[in-house]
Amino acid sequence: MWLYYFYELVTAPGVMMHELGHAFFCMTAGVKVYRIKLFQFGRTAGFVEHDEPNNFSQGFLISVGPLIVNTLFALFAFAKFNFVLNDWYSWLWLYFGVAIGLHAIPSDGDDHALLVLANRRIWKNPLVIIGYPFILLLYIFYLLKRLHIDWLFVFLLFWLGHIYLKK
Repeated sequence: MWLYYFYELVTAPGVMMHELGHAFFCMTAGVKVYRIKLFQFGRTAGFVEHDEPNNFSQGFLISVGPLIVNTLFALFAFAKFNFVLNDWYSWLWLYFGVAIGLHAIPSDGDDHALLVLANRRIWKNPLVIIGYPFILLLYIFYLLKRLHIDWLFVFLLFWLGHIYLKK
């Protein structure tokens, strides 16, 4: 049990960035935010309560916001990392890259909210049907995250950021 709390605490910056990603895309889409919980222990590590988006594209951006924000930040952090043992600042970038990259994949709650929105909007805009494969892909990413594939995603981000984005 203590290992769970340790992991949650160590990766808390990733949860915070995940929720801020939702909030950022809510604000850019003009969707009112009622409450934000950046971090807590429990089944839901954080949440953003907001109005229902007016259209599917707003809901899609809000749901995948953490994937965009966390991925970009992790890439930036990994690009700043150097393999110098006595450079603690560089190692801090590595820590933030890993902690934030691990929470880039949208949660099942994000996926479910997008699916519910798509089901409600399908009769108003039949083009929403194009979004269903993306929703399925998000569900698959979440299921793979349950198998700890998120560590492979972080390694891929590290490789891309450290090798290709290095200044």
